Amino acid sequence: MYVMIVGCGALGTRIAYSQVHAGNEVLMLDTDESRVSMIHKSLGNVAIPGDATEEFTLYNAGVDRCDAFIATTGDDAVNLASCQLAKFTFEVKTVVSIVNDSTDTNLFLAAGVDSIVSRTDVVLANLAGTLLDHPMVELMTLNDRNEKLVSMRIPATARSVGNRFRDLALPYGIIIALIVSSVGSPFVPNEDTVILGGEEVIASCPLEALDELAYVLTGQRFSSIVT
Repeated sequence: MYVMIVGCGALGTRIAYSQVHAGNEVLMLDTDESRVSMIHKSLGNVAIPGDATEEFTLYNAGVDRCDAFIATTGDDAVNLASCQLAKFTFEVKTVVSIVNDSTDTNLFLAAGVDSIVSRTDVVLANLAGTLLDHPMVELMTLNDRNEKLVSMRIPATARSVGNRFRDLALPYGIIIALIVSSVGSPFVPNEDTVILGGEEVIASCPLEALDELAYVLTGQRFSSIVT
């Protein structure tokens, strides 16, 4: 799998690290050459200097063949512009973005970004999952309230543990956007990713399928979500 990451900051670097060690091809883009140099020292030649909001830069980086495009910068304008190019100009199948300011969420939804992860909401969701005995936590509402972005902590005893996503009877319309490992490393899964206990799975899900998704992944059904 080829993963392109915009931003060589702390979050982008952690995602890149997990993807490289998962055996995936990774390329990072950043306008700050000093950050690119640091990536070369820590991860090897997996980063290049460049402006991801420019079509020419993305084309030369091979975005047209990438499987997942992830924008992680601290600038929502950069994240949004680069995601729009990836999605509509180069037709990347999976486009994920961090949203730094929650008031920008609707802009990203309107731009067709597949999965949106708020830095603040993920922190709050992880806190809720730690304090409450409830493995499914709502992150945000999508598509005019017909879908939810949710986070689920996988119990070590869940029947899904040890299975690949392709082997599970996931409800129709589910998009598994991101996994955060038990040690806090985020990565983009694919259908052959093996589920492990203690992981945090972030997914978009139609409202009518929330209980079924929770049951398949965690072994429990819920009639409501922690908000």
